[in-house]
Amino acid sequence: MQTATSAWIATLDDPAPSCTTPFISKLNRAYVTYGTLVLLPASAYDELERSGLDIETLQTALNSLYKLISHHLKLTHIALTRPIPPQRTIPNRPDNSPLQEENTLRAPANFTPLHGDFGPSTASSPPTLQDFSLAFWTTAKQNSIYQTWSPRWTMFSRGNISEKARLLTLESVVRAVEEGAVTGRGCAAVDLYVGIGYFGFSYLKAGVRRVLGWDLNGWSVEGLVRGAGVNGWGVRKVSSSDGEGLGEALGSEARLLVFQEDNVKAGERVEEARAELPPIRHVNCGLLPTSRGSWETAVRVLDAGLGGWIHVHENFAISEIESKAEEVRQDIQRLAAQRAGYELPARAVRVEHINKLKSYAPGVIHCVLDIAVPPLITGP
Repeated sequence: MQTATSAWIATLDDPAPSCTTPFISKLNRAYVTYGTLVLLPASAYDELERSGLDIETLQTALNSLYKLISHHLKLTHIALTRPIPPQRTIPNRPDNSPLQEENTLRAPANFTPLHGDFGPSTASSPPTLQDFSLAFWTTAKQNSIYQTWSPRWTMFSRGNISEKARLLTLESVVRAVEEGAVTGRGCAAVDLYVGIGYFGFSYLKAGVRRVLGWDLNGWSVEGLVRGAGVNGWGVRKVSSSDGEGLGEALGSEARLLVFQEDNVKAGERVEEARAELPPIRHVNCGLLPTSRGSWETAVRVLDAGLGGWIHVHENFAISEIESKAEEVRQDIQRLAAQRAGYELPARAVRVEHINKLKSYAPGVIHCVLDIAVPPLITGP
């Protein structure tokens, strides 16, 4: 990158605008590459905006910069990305009035292509096979695992890399895999917000025999399917519309079953299939700022005879991490008791570990709670 930016500075008028120094400094320091894609930091462009210079006037010079970056980094696509907004604007309203709705699909609404063909800026909802074929897709490799996504339509969180790595060697995951090997039944995991395979792929890499994942976003599901293929894992998509039936998927050799539907249906799906599944020992609840809406389902899908672990993702104020973790533990113990049909011993459900993953906002930490749930045998 430094070679490209130095070559660009040499083409500018002398003296160059003062804002170019912090702009270039941030480009050199904070760019990220994924496959043939480079993402430039929004903070660098904030420097240009604060300078008061007309961005349109700078556009010709910036286009020259993008060509140099593409050449020197040997990449084909360049884009600017900002944090995923919690809400999105609804376009094409009859009265042209703006309307905001919750961004439940975590769409990268602030994604800005700068160089290269990213495909059409609009797509059907839900997306079609043609939408998928026209879009630009890229692949990243982390922890020896490939993940594929379409940057215009799907988020990619590089900050989760340490949690992905942690799952690969987590003692409880290794234990479930080893116990499954001894019985010959293997073990299974459920990811209630599977996305493009952030954590689901780590379970597969760790030796979990089968992973079941849920996601509403058609773009994420397509990336998940493509990424599984790159990794060499068989995958079957189960849905009431364009996927196959659950019975056919269970009868296949696929290690990954993906359900493009609301995860409130996961409990019913698992109960229907449980006799043909390995014991479900791990459940991932990876929605921020809170995954609370999935906890009851997580308890329901765990194997009652063996128990297991629920990995709860939450945002906590730094000063409240311990107390909030205890509140989550108590809620999950209550849900486990409801499923068992009797009162569990005090602290039968345990917080085995709190992983302080990354900063989410000033004073707020994205935490992952490893919560151990004991066997829930019917009767006192």
